[in-house]
Amino acid sequence: MNIVLLDDLVASSNEQNLRVLNVVVRQNGELIARHDFEEEQTHLLYSASKTFTSMAVGIAAHEGYFKLDDIIVDFFPEYLNACTHDTEFLKRITIHHLLCMGTGHAECPVYKADWRSGHKWDICELFFNEPFVFEPGTHFTYDNSATYMLSRIISSTTGTNLDDYLYEKIFRPLDIPKPEWDKCPLDFPQGFSGLHLTAEHLSRFGQLLLDKGAWNGQQLIPSSYVEQATSVQIKTDDFTPDFATADHQQGYGYQLWINSYPNSYRLDGLYGQYVVVLPDKNAVVTYVSDEPDHMTGILEMTWDTLVDKL
Repeated sequence: MNIVLLDDLVASSNEQNLRVLNVVVRQNGELIARHDFEEEQTHLLYSASKTFTSMAVGIAAHEGYFKLDDIIVDFFPEYLNACTHDTEFLKRITIHHLLCMGTGHAECPVYKADWRSGHKWDICELFFNEPFVFEPGTHFTYDNSATYMLSRIISSTTGTNLDDYLYEKIFRPLDIPKPEWDKCPLDFPQGFSGLHLTAEHLSRFGQLLLDKGAWNGQQLIPSSYVEQATSVQIKTDDFTPDFATADHQQGYGYQLWINSYPNSYRLDGLYGQYVVVLPDKNAVVTYVSDEPDHMTGILEMTWDTLVDKL
């Protein structure tokens, strides 16, 4: 274990008063450094959950349940029939478009939902009822409902919910106990958020991606899908909310962000849940955090204090 590798990162985090909880570094397949600002425990990953949903899709497609160019209305005819707006674009949306956030929505409909406890609402309904204003695949909109639709497609095609499917396909082979995954009001795993893991367990998933879906001699995820997922599938140069940095404008893969650091990508969740995969360094840097104000500062510490040491 490299006991000094993280010294500058820890000092920078403390100076900036960033609420990093745990950081884990893997290189060449080994855990080489870690620092626990607080005792490690399972933590909600927020949108870092999305990448797990993506990998479930890649596995299910490989197993023949569907193809990435399948039209999504074919899986949900009852919702299409209830649509009240123009469905021209909607009828062209594919699983690929869900994966890369190119649905054609201008806004994420999940943000408009009533999240009060006990309130029953259907995210599929929200997805279909939100107007589709862009040709599918031409415009990036960060859209939680798109990821939720992937969770529902897994359920309807494989006969098992996303959480159970991923346990058999990924978590059990990685020797990770079956994790908690928050459900929607209809009792389906959210897909876009809700997964709970420790930093070390999360880092194993990062290692799996770095190794193109292989783990201990088993090909858990098709390597071709990992390559697709970690490559630019849609441009994000016009993604300009207040918090956006260069690390949000390099493109988006399949539920993964492409970084400003060359040939690297990341899982990215609210409050600073990051898995930064650095193929040129054969390394993975994992953060679990609770930073409400400056989460991008955590990612930037990777570039400023760590990457040149790897």
